[in-house]
Amino acid sequence: MRFIPVLLALVSFAQADAVLDAWLDRQATVNSLDAAFTQERKLPSLKEPVVTTGRFSFVKPNKMRWQLGEPTQTLAVSDGTTLTLIEESEKSARQISTDSPQAARFSMLSGKAFQDKAGFYDAFEITASRVDSGIHQYTLKPKDRRFRSQVPWVFIDIDPEKKELRVLEMELQDKSRVRTLFRNPKINGNLPDSLFKPDLTGYTVK
Repeated sequence: MRFIPVLLALVSFAQADAVLDAWLDRQATVNSLDAAFTQERKLPSLKEPVVTTGRFSFVKPNKMRWQLGEPTQTLAVSDGTTLTLIEESEKSARQISTDSPQAARFSMLSGKAFQDKAGFYDAFEITASRVDSGIHQYTLKPKDRRFRSQVPWVFIDIDPEKKELRVLEMELQDKSRVRTLFRNPKINGNLPDSLFKPDLTGYTVK
């Protein structure tokens, strides 16, 4: 009977929504986070991805830090008003507004879209979901046109047992992909303010 596969699909999608909603409910209780990560960047011009380790930290409502490389190669730090992008090799820094589409690529995890269910469903349309080895995977289409012009697609992997984000992947406008695998997250710990105040002494600020 044809209705059985349809019914099973509806049940599967409902279960996927339950996992996603449980994770988002937990996000509402997270005030700070510090996690190591491994990032893979896949470029159309390269056969093998560029792999870099780093660390991501945030404190609600508006402090965020992406450190790429150990020692640091690239650093993105937000105080809630300004996002500072630092290139260590060039000793240069660029400052942009946190509400710009470029800044949203870095501040998405600490922004409204991942704070609770209301923010998430306002920001994304779920276009597909599946389960792979117990991990729930979602394909998301950003609703904001400015953000979508920079990041057409977002993919997330959620561990339903730990209610944790395992992977965040973004497909960029140039068809490159940035996949970030998080490890050992520390939730609601005390993070010093100095972590979000970069020392720009000796840097050329653009």
